[in-house]
Amino acid sequence: MWIITEREDSFVLPRRCPRSLGAALGFLLSMGVALPASAAPAPSGADSLGRMSAAPRLAKEAAAGGVESMLVESTLVESTLRAALGSSFAGAWFEPGSSDFVVATTDPAAAPRVRTAGAQPRLVSRDLLALDRVMTVLDARASNVPDTVTGWYVDPASNSVVVSATDDAAAKAFAAGQDAVRIEHVDARPAPRAELHGGDTITSSSGERCSVGFNAISGGTRYIITAGHCTEMGGIWSGPDGRAIGPVAKSSFPGHDFGLVEVTSQSWEQTHDIETDSGYLTVTGTKAAPVGSSVCMSGSVSGYHCGRVKAIGETVNYGGGDVVQGLTRTTICAEAGDSGGPFVSGTQAQGTLSGGTGGCTLGGQSYFQPIDVVLSTYGLTLVTGTASRDDS
Repeated sequence: MWIITEREDSFVLPRRCPRSLGAALGFLLSMGVALPASAAPAPSGADSLGRMSAAPRLAKEAAAGGVESMLVESTLVESTLRAALGSSFAGAWFEPGSSDFVVATTDPAAAPRVRTAGAQPRLVSRDLLALDRVMTVLDARASNVPDTVTGWYVDPASNSVVVSATDDAAAKAFAAGQDAVRIEHVDARPAPRAELHGGDTITSSSGERCSVGFNAISGGTRYIITAGHCTEMGGIWSGPDGRAIGPVAKSSFPGHDFGLVEVTSQSWEQTHDIETDSGYLTVTGTKAAPVGSSVCMSGSVSGYHCGRVKAIGETVNYGGGDVVQGLTRTTICAEAGDSGGPFVSGTQAQGTLSGGTGGCTLGGQSYFQPIDVVLSTYGLTLVTGTASRDDS
């Protein structure tokens, strides 16, 4: 059945006569009720004394409205009542928008015990064990769950197991034969989240491998900046774990060497960082480094290494008519697959790898496409952050 069991509010302690959890703790602790298993053990021989002396302190903290003390108190009350009510226990929760702590039970005779413990009783038709059995059945069906069913969980407040889905019919079919199920319609599927950092590996649907340069935005649209000779073939690009990022949005090569991949997948979050050999470095701006300045590159193949700027505004002929203007030459080596990787000077973004000579085994040099040209051409805003004390 798909109808939620109604709550019976007549069984709830009136709000005008609340019993505080703190006051209830004084009662529970003075009676020698054991702490939850997760609590740190008291020193040997001081168990009873420790519980007695804690009661006034917890009650005082609750009166002061401390959130942490409320959590400690509610955990104690829940664990105590879970043990006391046994199979009639049906879950516990804070009422939304208030500090009222509710404990559900299938036994009408348990109401006084729940009130004495400092919670509001609620009578329901299914105990927690029954709801857990439904969860066990649904978990066993996980290998065949359709993508339109996005999750399921026990909801004590509605005394049901909630199945969330973008397709209600698919959810009903998935939960067929199980009572106590409520269908919750959602608009989108959840997805694992991962971060995009400069220097990460990206691969295209046609097999090319390049590197993330920088993250940028234009309005509400998100982009990765990389090399144009990477994006010129179009396609869908994926991150280092193989999950799709999005399609090529813009590409310029030859003449320039920059391109954009739109970040359309919600699985990916943009960052203002690039990968280094000791963690991540925060990019804070785009101030151009003059000739002779120190500069570093992060590539998905060769890693993070540094050198110096040798020339600015160089026109480079890669052969076959592929001539690129306005590149910056550095003493840093690079390998195939590093293309598009970010160059920084300190925490300032400089550009993305276009090409090079020699490779890292032979000690080559490299060329990057200055970042400001990319940003101005496409009207982009670079994703930047604030430098930490460790950033140089």
